[in-house]
Amino acid sequence: MITPEVQLRLAVNAGRMAEDVKALVALAPRHAATEHEHQAAQYVERQFRQAGTEVRVDRVPGIRAWYHHESRMRVIAPGEQQELNCVAILGSAATPRDGITADVAYVGRGLREDLAAHDLRNKFVFRDPPRNLTLDNPTEEDSPQGSPDALARAGVVGFIEHARQPGRILQTDLLSGPQHLPVPAVALTYEDGQYLKELIREWYATPNGYRRLREEPVRVWLYVNAESRDSHGLNVVASIRGSERPDEKVLLVAHHDNAYGPGACDNAAAVAVNLECARVLAQLPGPRRTIEFCSVTAEEYGEFGSSAYVQQHVTDPAKYKGTIVMDIIGNGDHLYYITKSLCLGKLVENTPWLNQFVAQVTADLGYVIEPIQLEFASDDGPFLLAGVPTAYLCKLITPSWPWLHTSMDDFQVVDINGMKVVAEIAGTTLWRLANQ
Repeated sequence: MITPEVQLRLAVNAGRMAEDVKALVALAPRHAATEHEHQAAQYVERQFRQAGTEVRVDRVPGIRAWYHHESRMRVIAPGEQQELNCVAILGSAATPRDGITADVAYVGRGLREDLAAHDLRNKFVFRDPPRNLTLDNPTEEDSPQGSPDALARAGVVGFIEHARQPGRILQTDLLSGPQHLPVPAVALTYEDGQYLKELIREWYATPNGYRRLREEPVRVWLYVNAESRDSHGLNVVASIRGSERPDEKVLLVAHHDNAYGPGACDNAAAVAVNLECARVLAQLPGPRRTIEFCSVTAEEYGEFGSSAYVQQHVTDPAKYKGTIVMDIIGNGDHLYYITKSLCLGKLVENTPWLNQFVAQVTADLGYVIEPIQLEFASDDGPFLLAGVPTAYLCKLITPSWPWLHTSMDDFQVVDINGMKVVAEIAGTTLWRLANQ
């Protein structure tokens, strides 16, 4: 006799998930609250309904739809003018039509003590991108780096960051909430970031070997053409009702919005796994507890969509018996579960017993998963802050996979068969949690 778990593994189909990824990538960029994000949510809703699950769509207000058209940056002084490669960071404010010209203040990691060493008024703040072992998260008032809004109130005219990896890759980090930034923000390539640092500190980086005889400020011109308007995001929630304890729930969560580029691994692949788990589990005998599959909006704006779900639905955390969050699982060297990260400026620790539960399921299936910490929480953060036991599965957090939030995060880099592994682990974990 074939057990439900064996039936689950046999039913997971990598080809179906590949088609899901292609469909979502075709809608990029899927910035939260834009027409493309709404179309992505509608695609997810159709797939959930075809799987035979009960589906509801929750409107998530308070998000501005952001559209980027063009970004340019140029070094004005010292030496000859030099054009730099840049792209606006999600939620960046626009500049005036003639741009903004100001001096650059390089602040290293941008911690509070770094910022205090500089006069930042009327300057661009230039800082290194966060790293996964430093738990830097420059998004909230009490975060290690301070919030962009607080720095803008202090007179900063804009933000400059650079890609984490060499290769002339434009790669964006996250600075904005759902109402966007009050000042422009751009990301440079790694190479142009290093050039700008050397220009600030060393004479030999300047064009034509210009040598400074005294300390001189580095001055740049920035132009960002972007627009935004009031809108809303969409959370799509599918459910398989529990047969014995329907008021108790286990959740599988993935976000369908993205920050930059096609967003195949971040996060179309995880959405595809979510859809496939719904398809497969809907064909098994009814679970004892209710299983929900949540496709949420605005993760890239500080987990705003999952926060909305928590505020609206998690009235009694004890009714939630386990939440599995998936993000950036489409490719990478290893599979990880996160042990701790920063969410909205607060350190959160993922639920130890649930991490071990996932690790045991993984081992039972003959696969390998490893623990690691991460600088940014994903949609696990709001659930953890609400007291819901939560685990977070991911892959793309190491230097061996540099294309997160880049234009190269396209379907061609997705490990299609690797998604089957994640779907087997996530689906089996949900099944055991729903029936134990």
